[in-house]
Amino acid sequence: MNGYVITDADKKVWVCKDKNSYTLSTDPNKAHIFENKTLANSVFKSSLPKIVKSRVTDVKAIKLQICDDEMPKTASQPQEIPEIDSSKYIVSVISDAIAKLNARYEVLVDELSKYDRQRTDVEHYIEFNTGKLNASEGYKAFKLLQDVLLERRKVKDELQIVQVALDRIAAPDELAHIDTKVKELETRQYTPREFKYLFEGENI
Repeated sequence: MNGYVITDADKKVWVCKDKNSYTLSTDPNKAHIFENKTLANSVFKSSLPKIVKSRVTDVKAIKLQICDDEMPKTASQPQEIPEIDSSKYIVSVISDAIAKLNARYEVLVDELSKYDRQRTDVEHYIEFNTGKLNASEGYKAFKLLQDVLLERRKVKDELQIVQVALDRIAAPDELAHIDTKVKELETRQYTPREFKYLFEGENI
């Protein structure tokens, strides 16, 4: 069986699919198999979460023979990704999650506003047609209002969950400060205080 997967240059990290989101796995047997290269490349370019793409950013979708010897076996060749458990990775995951929560918050606010407008429309329809609606029309108006209120409640409940989460985790600007500190650590340099010759290529 032929297929396409997204991996890294050393074939140690594989993009897999968990429900509707793409994640990483060190187990090649869990790699998500795409039917064609066009779809694989499309997902690679625009559908991978930032933290996932950072692990495979230099690699395009590659063609392989499933169950081929080319596919490394986790049992005999265990693969490890120390970075996955690093503080830098965790901070990136948190930052990405907060970005997604903020994006979801905006979507939910828009949806709640839409259902508020729909509720107002139905209420005014009922109000302006008092005494004019027959039993069938009255029931349809009631059912429409009920459906709108139920959908509005779902959105409002989810919005409350997102708001509680955002209120209790680091603000985006605080995480940006953490990311800055991480980058500073990666590029830090040491200025010798006394033994300058140690950093000028001379031996002790």
